Amino acid sequence: MISCLPNHSFVPTMAVRIPSLITCLGTVPMRDDQSTQMDSGTDVAEQTARIQELERRLAEAEARCAEREQEVVRLRSALAQDVKVLGILNALMEITPAWVFIKDQQHRYHSVSRSYADALHIAPEQFVGKDDLDLGFPPELVKGDPARGIRGFWTDDRQVMDSGKQMIYPHDPATVDGTVHIFHTIKCPLTDANGQIWAVLGLAQDVTRVAQAEQALKQSLAEQQVMINSQQELILELSTPLIPVHDGVVIMPIIGVVDTTRAGKILETLLEGIGRHHAITAILDITGVKSVDTHVANALVQAAKAARLLGTEVILTGITAAVAQTIVSIGIDLSSIDTQSTLQQGIARALSRRRNGFGSR
Repeated sequence: MISCLPNHSFVPTMAVRIPSLITCLGTVPMRDDQSTQMDSGTDVAEQTARIQELERRLAEAEARCAEREQEVVRLRSALAQDVKVLGILNALMEITPAWVFIKDQQHRYHSVSRSYADALHIAPEQFVGKDDLDLGFPPELVKGDPARGIRGFWTDDRQVMDSGKQMIYPHDPATVDGTVHIFHTIKCPLTDANGQIWAVLGLAQDVTRVAQAEQALKQSLAEQQVMINSQQELILELSTPLIPVHDGVVIMPIIGVVDTTRAGKILETLLEGIGRHHAITAILDITGVKSVDTHVANALVQAAKAARLLGTEVILTGITAAVAQTIVSIGIDLSSIDTQSTLQQGIARALSRRRNGFGSR
């Protein structure tokens, strides 16, 4: 309002000033107090809205920062744990006597244990990026030789990575310093963060000495079994001797238990002895047999029948009262066999037959 008035130094009288003021008021647009307050209110509201928006964005940024700080803390903790685990694994790789290795899908080494590296006289870091052929392993051990029954390292690796399952190979050959060693090998797949198999982890324990000991033990057991069999044959021969006592007369004393094996040996020895000694009478003495069952009785009957087919008569001696009662009770018919109570009577019977010309060939 005051800005519309003329400068006081140029106004001579009040009469001039008032009309000029009226003219000014009538011709110049006026801004009253209400308009000024409305404009100021609008500016304040806009500023307030902007401040609130900035405060909201700031709060969101602070929240994101807090989340990222928590994520950083979590990652640092996980990293510290990973470093600890890595330290443990590195220590194990340094001290374990087993061969430990990691190979990728192309069979290239990523890491190996100190013992594996020392066995091949190569530094562990020199394994990285190389495969088994690069390290000098024979191709037949690496790629396999089905004709020789060799699976091959890579066949085993591929089987583990394709199946996603752990595999155990108890007899795994590998050449060390020109000598084939036997390893007990365990292989399992390794997966990445997405669950994809990227490598195979192997742990191989040298069991060459154990395998050699097992082989030596097997050979020793086989030799012992041969010796046992020979001893059993000798025992059977001693337990079923065939003794010639006169021209054409042989005696076989039977002592102890008669089982299936011994029954067969009795028959075999008897028939062989009859042929070798041209026997016309064979005496089977069972004085040393404490018990007679169906099996023993049948063995005696079969022996007598077989001898008769060769033209030899069999005399059975040594039948005690208890044995006779048992034979009757089990229903074995010995009527076709000449029986005598004692060996002495059996020999006398055989010699008498010999003198009388019975059974001569």
